Amino acid sequence: MKALLQIEIFLLCLGFIFICDSGNAQDADLKESGMKNIRKTVFYFEIMGNAAVWSVNFERIIPVGKKLGIFLRIGGNEYHGADTNDLSINIIGATGILYGGSKHFLDTGIGYTYFTGSLDRLIVFTGGYRYQGPKGLVIRATPMYIINTQKGDTFGNNIWFGLSFGYAF
Repeated sequence: MKALLQIEIFLLCLGFIFICDSGNAQDADLKESGMKNIRKTVFYFEIMGNAAVWSVNFERIIPVGKKLGIFLRIGGNEYHGADTNDLSINIIGATGILYGGSKHFLDTGIGYTYFTGSLDRLIVFTGGYRYQGPKGLVIRATPMYIINTQKGDTFGNNIWFGLSFGYAF
């Protein structure tokens, strides 16, 4: 049931991308492909993803080729479970590779999530899709595999999914 909901959300977002993208097909800037004209600073909100529930993220893209770029990401959230009222600040760090054209990219990476309120430490491998439009809209859909370094924990060591919405400038 949960996987079906994730697939429906992903398909809805892809439909949204194609509808928004169809009006920009004639822009001259879109004829340039790759990293040359990409906006390099990104802020976005991620649902599920590396922090397990939600996170706010800052990312910097460093072009290294015509269609290839490296990104560095830092993010975090505040979360406390139902069994405690203690504040838990969770910190995300990640790096990865973007490969693609003027708006559509393969988004792969590796990340680490540190939870201040628990012993959980997540190592996250991602491989997904990024739409980064010419006017700043960023949408990421990233399936991922999460490894929890805490033995015997109920979260982690499985496939997970993240969906991000943000703005690039």
